[in-house]
Amino acid sequence: MIPVILSGGSGTRLWPLSRKDHPKQFLKLLSDHSLIQETLLRLRGVTEQKPIVICHESHRFKVLEHSRQINQPLEAIFLEPVARNTAPALALVALQKIALGQNDPLLVLPADHRILDVKAFQEALKVAEQHALTGALVTLGVEAEEPHTGYGYIKRGGKNGNAFRIDSFREKPDLSNARAYVESGDYYWNSGIFMFQPEAYLDELQRNEPGIVVACHKALCSLREDLQFLRINEKAYGSSPSSSIDYAVMEHTRKGVVVPVSCGWSDIGSWTSLQACSEPDSAGNVIKGKAIVEHCKNNYIRSGHRTIAAVGVENLVIVDSHDAVMVASADHVQDVGKLAKQFQDSSTISLAQQEEEIFRPWGHYKNLSVEEGYCVRKLNILPGASLSEHSHMLRSESWVVLKGQARVSVEGQVHDLGPGESINIKSQLKHRLENMGSGSLEIIETQTGLTISEEDIDRIESE
Repeated sequence: MIPVILSGGSGTRLWPLSRKDHPKQFLKLLSDHSLIQETLLRLRGVTEQKPIVICHESHRFKVLEHSRQINQPLEAIFLEPVARNTAPALALVALQKIALGQNDPLLVLPADHRILDVKAFQEALKVAEQHALTGALVTLGVEAEEPHTGYGYIKRGGKNGNAFRIDSFREKPDLSNARAYVESGDYYWNSGIFMFQPEAYLDELQRNEPGIVVACHKALCSLREDLQFLRINEKAYGSSPSSSIDYAVMEHTRKGVVVPVSCGWSDIGSWTSLQACSEPDSAGNVIKGKAIVEHCKNNYIRSGHRTIAAVGVENLVIVDSHDAVMVASADHVQDVGKLAKQFQDSSTISLAQQEEEIFRPWGHYKNLSVEEGYCVRKLNILPGASLSEHSHMLRSESWVVLKGQARVSVEGQVHDLGPGESINIKSQLKHRLENMGSGSLEIIETQTGLTISEEDIDRIESE
């Protein structure tokens, strides 16, 4: 089987940590690994095939860095120039595999889910593969632990070996219907995890949404390889109808099979979902980071920067990020995503989009202070990586090495710097920075000038 990781979600309901530029799959919410790293790690021992990741082109360096951190090679990273939902995204991979003469089952996984019982999950995948190899379109149905109104449901049909035929899909129900579903024993939570052969998927997609197949085929006609990235034609792909795998294929096929699984699954679709995945204290509070509480019950408090102090509050979600604090009643956390949408239409758009760390091919940086006339940021350069030779017309820069060994070239003159050493680079001078050590290189960069802009750069060589 070939793992295909869908990493296109925005996760707005986990604002203020999840942003357009840094969605929840890149957050470390439950462990020392990000959610996409957890997804990749639980595939080990399942297949020898390298995973394929599909993401928006603005997230490409994040995907590359998060896979590098866990030493997980990837077959490729498909870049979506525009979001068209999961059915077209998967069609790109299926069409490419068919063109290469490959029809191994595709294991389709969201990048941002939690699974506690990895062994049970992997056993379910073995069952799913057996059915996928017969031409079935398989999904994992999570055995419902409670009447959850935030999940879609799958109603099982007749027995099909060690699985069931799919009777129907049901939208997120109200509480009364959710209770009836769970009590009947015939319904599973819709996990959004699928497995099928490329030919089987494309046959059903052609029958129900032929426009998607046509658009994706055109988009692949000008496929361009850029390192590990696969770039497609934006205009052609943008012409595709936007539809999910569920709507475009699974709700219509007569070849649908559901494999039951109980594996501690959650889509972490809200702050209360994350709270349910965490161990509370004796008062029911889940506290992550720096917080002081007194006479508080059943709260989720997460601090990333400042200390949160709470007195006498109950059933609240309080989350602190680098530039915002969110306070919500636990009963209204499903509406948090609406805040991010409000920011999209206001002067505070950065609160919906801005990420704390900016990833580049050479590593990442973090702005520490930005004011008129200057910018201070921390650079983290990967071992063996370098910033390409460039110059700035309107600003000067100074670099101070905090950790590691740097080689700085200024107009051809080479300077080797260690911790505590620095260099000043005046505007218009060509310069280059390289990490000469075996570990990360950390530098404080101070930019000064009448105009501080990311556009003020003249690259002599490409990164």
